[in-house]
Parts: sequence; C-alpha cells; structure tokens
Amino acid sequence: MKHSHKPGFTLIELIVAFAIITVLATISIAAFRGLRQKARCVVEINAARNLITAYLDNATEHSGSVLPGYATDPSTTNLDGEPLSFPMNARYPWRLTQNLPQIQGVMLFNGNESALKNKDRDYLVSVQPNLGLNAVMVGGHFGTSSPVPPTQRMVQRLGKFYLSHVNESRSPNRLIVFASARSGPGEVGYFEVRPPNLLRRVWSSSEFTSSSAANEFGFVDMRWGGKAVVACLAGNVELLEESQLRDMTRWSIQADAENNRDFVLRTR
Repeated sequence: MKHSHKPGFTLIELIVAFAIITVLATISIAAFRGLRQKARCVVEINAARNLITAYLDNATEHSGSVLPGYATDPSTTNLDGEPLSFPMNARYPWRLTQNLPQIQGVMLFNGNESALKNKDRDYLVSVQPNLGLNAVMVGGHFGTSSPVPPTQRMVQRLGKFYLSHVNESRSPNRLIVFASARSGPGEVGYFEVRPPNLLRRVWSSSEFTSSSAANEFGFVDMRWGGKAVVACLAGNVELLEESQLRDMTRWSIQADAENNRDFVLRTR
C-alpha cells in the first residue's frame, strides 16, 4: 500500500523563510523611519523659511532695525489679545506673531504644536519654539540673564558686537538668525541659541551627541543626521553640520569682519 505525501515545508525551510521575512521587515521599518525623518526635516526647513520671512518683514516695518533678541515689550499679547507678562513678553515668539499668518507650522511643528492646546499655552509658546533665535549676537539680549548685555558700557568695552540693523552685516547670507534648538536631551525647541564663543568658549570641546546637555552646545540641536536647520539674515535656509556651526563668522558680525572663525569677544 502506497502512502501519499502532501507537499509542505520542512523545518529548515520555515526557519529560512522566517529569517528572510524578519530581514525584510527590519529593512522596511528602517526605510520608513528614514523617510519619516526626512519628511520631518523638510517640515522644519519650510518652517524656517516662513519664520525668517516674518522676521525680515518685521525689520522692514521698522526701517531695517531688527527685532531685539530678548527684550521686555509690554504691548505683547497672546492669541486672545490679552497682554503678556515677563518673561513671555521678552522672548521672541509672541513679539513676532504680528508678522506670522499662524503659529502652528512656523514656530511649533513636528509635535510641538500640541502646546497650543495646553493650559500653559502662553508660556510654552514663548519658551519652546522649534527654532531658537541667535539673540545675543542678532538683536541683542537685553535681559538680566544675558551673558553679554548690549548696554552702552558693554559696547564701549567690546565694540558693536551685536547686529541691530540689517545693513550691519557684510555677509547676510551667512549670518545665523535662527537654528534648530532644544532645551535638553530629547526636548525639542527653545527660544534662543548661543554661539560657540562669547567672552569665552560656550560650547563643549567634545562632539555633539543626542545625549549632550543642551547648554553644552548653546541649545543648538543637530537633530538631522548631525546637522541643524539654520535661517540666515538674507532669508536663505541651510542645513549645517557641526564644523560649520562652530564657525564664529556665521554667528557674529565682528567675527565676520575679522574673518576669524575662532573669534572671542574681547576688550577693545
């Protein structure tokens, strides 16, 4: 009597098939994550373009004078027209909203737009926009916590170290106004970014990692494959890697004038 055998898979064939499926699934997941990351980066690039456009519109309305980087403005209001108190009215986001068609997608995006629905909306919008302003060197940081306040006395000592008018930059297409920012590891967004050097070195000498403390790199976040989105005074937007971001001529009108990428503020 003959026994009939139904065709089927052997154990080895099943193991091989499972291994192939696992590899393909891993590749697909990695590819999906890569595409998603690229899409989020594109969103940030477009947001940076809109943000720098609003910033330059504001300068045009003030005869070329740029928005102070950090300065109390009692006339600043929220989305409901209610006046805002310090420090919310000193950070750039609410002071720039008059030149923006909307906050979502320009200041807040890639998940941060949830701040608009939070009970602490006014504070969160002010403190955690995705892109931080080069406040000390562009516009001037007039707060009591400023590392270099743009007072008359400080300008007499250091020279005119901060840009207050668009015409003061020799290379507006290189001067960083906004950059990808974070307030801590995994915490996307902060209202300001600081250059590699001020009166002394600000940034760490070690290489940037996602686990680095935010203040070790001036709150700049190189979250896009080791690069940060930057918006420059000429209105152009770029992706810069760490070596480019460490170039002080990209941050300071004085450094650019001296063509000194390692520039440090010093007494004249």
